[in-house]
Amino acid sequence: MAHCPAGRRGRPEEQRKPATYFGPTRAQGSSLSINALHRELLEHPDHRMRFLSIDGSQISKTFSEVHADVLQLMSELRDCGVEAGDLVGLMGPNSYEWVVADLALLGLECVSVALPAERRTQPGTVRELAEKYSLSAVLVTKALPVGSSLPEATGVLEERPLKFEKRAVPDDARPAISADVFSIAFSSGTSGTKKGLLMSKAGVENTMRVSAGAWEVTEDDNVLIVMPFSNFQQRYLMYTAVRYGLDATVVAPERMFQKLREFNPTIILGPPSFFEIAYNRVTAGSVREKLPYYVATALHTLPLGRFGRAVRARLGRRWMSMYGSRVRLMLTGSAPVPPRTVRLFQRLGAPLFEVYGSTESGWICFNLPRRHRVGSAGRPVDGVDVTLAEDGEVLVGTAYPQTLGYIFEGEETQQSVYLGPDKLATGDIGEFDRSGFLRLVGRKKNVIITRSGVKINPEELEEAVEKGCRITKAIVVSPGQDGLLSCVVWLDDPESAERRTEVESCVQELNRKRQSSHRMVDVLFRPAGELSVENGLLTRNLKVDRGAVMRKIFTEDIRGAR
Repeated sequence: MAHCPAGRRGRPEEQRKPATYFGPTRAQGSSLSINALHRELLEHPDHRMRFLSIDGSQISKTFSEVHADVLQLMSELRDCGVEAGDLVGLMGPNSYEWVVADLALLGLECVSVALPAERRTQPGTVRELAEKYSLSAVLVTKALPVGSSLPEATGVLEERPLKFEKRAVPDDARPAISADVFSIAFSSGTSGTKKGLLMSKAGVENTMRVSAGAWEVTEDDNVLIVMPFSNFQQRYLMYTAVRYGLDATVVAPERMFQKLREFNPTIILGPPSFFEIAYNRVTAGSVREKLPYYVATALHTLPLGRFGRAVRARLGRRWMSMYGSRVRLMLTGSAPVPPRTVRLFQRLGAPLFEVYGSTESGWICFNLPRRHRVGSAGRPVDGVDVTLAEDGEVLVGTAYPQTLGYIFEGEETQQSVYLGPDKLATGDIGEFDRSGFLRLVGRKKNVIITRSGVKINPEELEEAVEKGCRITKAIVVSPGQDGLLSCVVWLDDPESAERRTEVESCVQELNRKRQSSHRMVDVLFRPAGELSVENGLLTRNLKVDRGAVMRKIFTEDIRGAR
């Protein structure tokens, strides 16, 4: 049974209560290993994968058809000399070809290297990455620019059959990798540096089992995948669909809300920004337009059970229909989740819940329909021991960590994360409530220390600003590293005098209620449109990259931007 002892000296006894989520029920898993995942496609031959590209083109394949395509690609890769143990890069935008290649590399027992270069498929980039990571070959899902010569040992997956000779990698250049490692993924790099992660077969198998059981998946489910496959979470969702016979829908983020009514997913897992769109639409409406929301909010306070949820869902259909008509589970995490967003969805009968995990450890905590608390990350997952260090850092004990360590990049931080056998440090600061729900307070690396030694978690201040006024995002930093706080605020219209006054009044009110060390001395207004992956302010997970914000905004003439 999972438990959540406090781990801090002097913590109250009520924070040591056991906590479990609803463990595996219908889905108990397969006896086949992850390397044989392609064979499991034939266990559910009529289920489908659907792909919608940014250009609007669609592909729909049955699992039986996918299986045949995987076998064909495995044959072509063997003919090119690719064999078990080779490191093979995969890069490019999400596509059907990406999934087929991933399953084929699993079947060949290669170590896939998911390269985070979705929009930079240039010959020079491919060549540099192959050399940097000792790759025997690189498979790309997007043709190179017209007139480009194909780098050696590179296969364009849209141009078949593949014909290349794999790179000769000297033995002394090959990294030593455990037999339990099947892939290398890269973190999104919120601190400005990415890390290479050794993905564990046993750990990912456990993540699939935990998800299928906790989410009570059935063959009627259709899981939505939107973020890049180089983000490991999206790959594991596809693996789970194959293992347990779920339909899978892969949609380019730019097309997401155009087609969800047609694709009708039942399980949606995504960053908070997926769901803040609906929140913004509700709150931007007139009083008359928001009447159904007010009624649903009143009903939410009454013990009406399933009937009440059904009525509230009907009242919220105007806003929630953008996610399709079959959604039964919405899960969000990977970045701070505004409680107001979760609360609004639940008032409208929509099943949005916050979850918590990391690529290093796998799932840590879940909120689920029968046990949840708004504003928390949930209660510890079955089989996971969650404790707090003396400084409040969340520590995870698990017999099945999802990764075995860092490689290529980030190795210098390994000892601070992998603390010993089956124990990892998350870098998150948290606290338990009396019922065993974990609340995340902030990131350890983001803590600001004032000249007098006071420690400030900027995420708490940011949440208060975002709750108090109509903005897209707020980030609190100390540009001079002197403890003096600046609040960067992104607005749809940063030149609007009304909105700027609203934000400044909110910050003044928050400052009035706080001790001097926690007061924000400056507010900087920025256009919301600059928050994008393309210009580097957002990571692939759509988190704000604080390092990029510091580099971009505080090296400009920010006084002129106000």
